[in-house]
Amino acid sequence: MMTPGTRVRMKGDPSKIGVITTKPPLERAGRTFLEIELPAGRQTVPVTELEEVPDRADALQDLADGKLSSPEDLRRALTHMRMTGKLADIIYSIGATNTEFHAYQFKPVLKLLNSPARGVLIADEVGLGKTIEAGLIWTELVARFDSRRLLIVCPKPLTKKWLEELRAKFNVDARICDAAELLDKLKDDHVRREGFALITSISAIRPPRGWNDPVEPATGARAELARYIDQAEEELFDLAVFDEAHHLRNTDTLNHKLGQLVSEASDYSVFLTATPINLRANDLRAILKLIDPETFEREWLFDVLQAENAPMIRAWEAARDVRISMPQLKRLVDELPAGQVLKTGGRLRRLREEMAQGMEDTPANRVAIAARIEEMSLLGSMINRTRRRDVAEFKVERRPKAPRWEMSEVERAFYDAATQQIEAYAYRNDINERFLLAQTQRFLASSLPAAFRHWGERSGSLDLDEEDEEKGPARVPGPLIQTLGDICGDKSSLAELEASDTKLARLLDWLGRVRESDGGQRIIVFSSFRRTIAYLAKRLKAAGYNTVELHGGVPEDRQEIVARFADSPGGTILLTSEVGGEGLDLQFCRILVNWDLPWNPMKVEQRIGRIDRIGQRSPSIEIINLIAADTIEEQVYNRLYDRLGIIREALGDFEPILGKIIRDIELVLTDPALSPDQRAAELDRAMQAAETRKRESEELEREAPGLIAHGDSILQKIKDAQAPHKRLTGDDLRDYVSGVLAHSYPGTRIDPVANLEIEAYDIRLSARAQADFERYRSQHIRRYPTRFSRDAASGVKIVFGSNPDPQRYRALEALPMTHPLARFCARILDERQARLAPRPATAFQLMLRSDQDFAAGRYAVAVQHWSIDGLLPIDRLSFLGLNLETRAVLSEEAAERLLMEAIATSPRLHHLTAAESIVASEAVNSSLLPALDALWDNFQQATAADHYDRVDTQRALIFEHKQRRQADAERRIRELRIAGGDGRMRIARLEQGKLDKFLAKMDAKLEEIAERERRLTFDEPILAGLAIIDLGGR
Repeated sequence: MMTPGTRVRMKGDPSKIGVITTKPPLERAGRTFLEIELPAGRQTVPVTELEEVPDRADALQDLADGKLSSPEDLRRALTHMRMTGKLADIIYSIGATNTEFHAYQFKPVLKLLNSPARGVLIADEVGLGKTIEAGLIWTELVARFDSRRLLIVCPKPLTKKWLEELRAKFNVDARICDAAELLDKLKDDHVRREGFALITSISAIRPPRGWNDPVEPATGARAELARYIDQAEEELFDLAVFDEAHHLRNTDTLNHKLGQLVSEASDYSVFLTATPINLRANDLRAILKLIDPETFEREWLFDVLQAENAPMIRAWEAARDVRISMPQLKRLVDELPAGQVLKTGGRLRRLREEMAQGMEDTPANRVAIAARIEEMSLLGSMINRTRRRDVAEFKVERRPKAPRWEMSEVERAFYDAATQQIEAYAYRNDINERFLLAQTQRFLASSLPAAFRHWGERSGSLDLDEEDEEKGPARVPGPLIQTLGDICGDKSSLAELEASDTKLARLLDWLGRVRESDGGQRIIVFSSFRRTIAYLAKRLKAAGYNTVELHGGVPEDRQEIVARFADSPGGTILLTSEVGGEGLDLQFCRILVNWDLPWNPMKVEQRIGRIDRIGQRSPSIEIINLIAADTIEEQVYNRLYDRLGIIREALGDFEPILGKIIRDIELVLTDPALSPDQRAAELDRAMQAAETRKRESEELEREAPGLIAHGDSILQKIKDAQAPHKRLTGDDLRDYVSGVLAHSYPGTRIDPVANLEIEAYDIRLSARAQADFERYRSQHIRRYPTRFSRDAASGVKIVFGSNPDPQRYRALEALPMTHPLARFCARILDERQARLAPRPATAFQLMLRSDQDFAAGRYAVAVQHWSIDGLLPIDRLSFLGLNLETRAVLSEEAAERLLMEAIATSPRLHHLTAAESIVASEAVNSSLLPALDALWDNFQQATAADHYDRVDTQRALIFEHKQRRQADAERRIRELRIAGGDGRMRIARLEQGKLDKFLAKMDAKLEEIAERERRLTFDEPILAGLAIIDLGGR
């Protein structure tokens, strides 16, 4: 008897499952009709076309009974599972942003998801897109966990860049804030839970000194914010990103304390730095301590981790080296220790057992072994290091040129006179002023007319555009300024210098040749000095060139200046400085001029990194270095830049050791006691030492791959995930969204946009759809900017998936799976399918394509949904196939590719005879499902081993951290109590309160881990779908 609430399905289409509503039956032409609630809406159906369904749909039984659904139903069911699930075998951020696909940029995404510390350090070389990698991580967290609270902490000059990058590439509507605004938003979110996307600078929210003083705490918004974060009893951020994280590496600074406060209040944390990894430096441990304090608090523990990791590196490298035989590799794996800190016993035991049974020496098996060893590395899951030379698509050739020229007599006379005055001052004064003298000498080499005019005004400012936001401008000592001013007072001499400016003449000659040969090029000219930039702007404008200025003294927004430069006519020159160009993307240019050359190659590398970065379309870039003959600048170039190959290649691994070398060079160049020959000899000695250090740094970097786990296996996993059958394609999204909207909201229109080279659509929501969507968006995903919030009725032009060219197709809004409209559709289908999810069985025919490596014949493909709860919850779809004629089993990869590529072609349902249905169902039951059961059993074993190894590691680390902090705190409390006095007793009580809070937090973490350990559960696999596929001959 069918009564209201009875679950039924259509006999002619068993995938349509619904519930009988309370509406009374209707009699029409002698037949009884019932209203049923279907996922796509309500329908009135003849009772004779309905049948009751079991508690859970059974695809195998439906196949045996011949109750087949259409292939489109299976496609829709799998698409919905991908849309609403958190499947481990899908990278949701692929194709969900307005960025180009580069496999290496998704490595941090996978590492973060598998990091037990829920944090990652991204230490890629400059220009590889660390900002994009952080944005992809946020996109993944939003898709998987509905993350809503994002905080970006960066140097002040980069805040606007982050704002625009998040909006343009990741559809995140963020805003820039200070300490007071961040505090207000955190308090508001604690009540309203609406989420936020905020960007702030390090200096804006850095705690002031005394912020946590128990007697006289500092006041102000920054102090209040620090105390609020410190006292928070729950996580305040879903993701915190620290850009230029090397600013946090000094553990004694308030910058580091800020990193500690924010990361401890974040569910996930990401640290970005272009500083190369030096495994023997404490800087690395200082940043890793922010990610995982329990592990990296003590230096000895870091050393233990590296020691335990060393044999893993050897085994990992051996697995990838075909010259190492399988028996040799097996011995290396057998010798791997279980670890004092890194608990890998369960995973090692499984790997050894499998290798002991005999494993064929194939590339696939080697990659799998390397991947399993790699996953055992704690450091490997927390550090991501990609170098330019590792990225196949990043092969831009650098073409440096250093044209020399002779100064005119008047120029040489002024240069020598000023140099003599600088050297004489150096001889009379302390060595601590050598830095200022070096910069004064650099200013002289930058522009003789600009220096003459500047010093003639008796200005003590160096006019150097390198100072950061926390330091005032560097100033030249007064006596030196007076001396230099005495030789720079004659206006006629200034006019003569400007008239005979040979450096400018060389630049103008070169610019003229560029204008003739390639007039469409925009050119970037770098100088470290604002006065030089102003001088060049004046002279270039007089010579007929259009210029744009960008430096720390320009009040206009930097991104707006860059946009104006990008839209300017060919031949326009951007005059900029280190501060002006920091963090900017200028890869639409291919020509860069170093008007003056910093003595520090790291600054030159930052300059070049503005154009030598991902997105540079030219196969080569031109770097022009203007060097005058017989000057100190020429000595620096010849010995430092030319001899060490700097500029021709990225600094990469050499960068961390350059600091001392630069200091040594500055001391030599500004030492007036040295004769020219002695100076040359000292410079040669410094360069020999530099070459030795460079070789050492290359050796260090060669140690890093295993530790950092560049991961051929990770990259292969990412490339596999990019395949159309592994991800939600634009076609999948189009059919999914249009199907839900068309059935749920009559009057909604989705029409193709004509006369475009790409496939785009115009979506117009009905009034009811618009109201429901806006209600959903305001409640769940307000921070995602979309035109549907204002233009849903009149129409929004969209492209499903990512926009292939956001600049060209600015009028099109990208609609990936993270878009509010896609998530709205998933919510609708979820609610309508409540406990009624279809498990379709279908059959169809398909012609075999020439590019497919399957044999013609009949195949069965089964899809199971696996779900595991533990430290790292896992959901995945497992595919397996069977050739029904030969009974040969298709691999998971082959079965998934066959099925997903097939149903994407929208095949028609092919009805099977009763006998064919029975034969197919028996084959699936006797051969395919047992094979799936074996895979499921193996997956459970591997997951359990990984789970308990991770539990043991985390428990050991937290316990050690708890004991150390407790011992230190109790010692301080005892000392305060022994000292006595009201003030000290009050501090002792406060310290005891902090200790109690810390111990409670650690106990809660231990209890949480124990609970997770107990709660490792394996849900019964669900047969999500079955397909019988007839592949016809070519």
